[in-house]
Amino acid sequence: MPNIDPVAFHLGSLTVRWYGIFITVAILSGYIVSCLNAKRRGVKLDMMLEVFLFAVPLAILGARLSYVLFHAKDFAVHSWSDFLRIFAIRKGGISILGAIPGGALGVYIACKINKVPLSYLLDIIAPGLILGQALGRWGNWANQELYGRMITNESYQVFPIAVFIERENAWFQATFFYEMVLNLIGFAILMAVFYRSKKNLLTFMTYLCWYMVVRAVMEVFREDAVFVGSIRLGVLGCAIAAGISMVITVLIYVGKIRTGKPVVLEQPEKNKLPDTLK
Repeated sequence: MPNIDPVAFHLGSLTVRWYGIFITVAILSGYIVSCLNAKRRGVKLDMMLEVFLFAVPLAILGARLSYVLFHAKDFAVHSWSDFLRIFAIRKGGISILGAIPGGALGVYIACKINKVPLSYLLDIIAPGLILGQALGRWGNWANQELYGRMITNESYQVFPIAVFIERENAWFQATFFYEMVLNLIGFAILMAVFYRSKKNLLTFMTYLCWYMVVRAVMEVFREDAVFVGSIRLGVLGCAIAAGISMVITVLIYVGKIRTGKPVVLEQPEKNKLPDTLK
């Protein structure tokens, strides 16, 4: 599988990169799936647009800030220009682990405005979220990043097992592709849970379980992992988050944590929930 030029095209002085195109397609795909799920639950699409407009910018901001925190030494502030460099997202550097809480904050704001419980919206957007994360990994392929350990055995120097990184002039594990496949499997599981679940928040908690486990495993192989001493920070953080998510998911499933039942809104045109969900 040949690599491509990271730059897709130019519009005057503006450089449009394949990474941005893939991420945009991923976001829109997740939004479309979320709208389809919202329609099933009787949520008006204008409310979903409002959620989208709050969640996406805050997700991008969270993704950038988390990257800066994880690479604090590279963003030491000694001048005003150093401070502005923190927000220079076009120069690269975002983390999906920061996008999740940032996007969740946007969803929370939209829920407060529309007086809808947060759990109700989180279940609706969870399948679209993991689909977007799967498709967005092709942006990492375009940028030749998010790869794993070097592969020296020529028998395994073939995609999708490995990917050739030009700047290293070597083959590495195609971890971006591994994660994409696992996220697509997760998408199928979440859609099944969403359509069959009789408990609010179960779909979203299943998402957290699945994705945190996937990321914990992928962080084991990443060449650009962030270390604290000899500990891979991504592995430790994702493993803890996965464990907590699993406990909460099980408690919801067995009824120890009561979250109510998912229902279709009786008056979707007013964006109001039945009294049983208020």
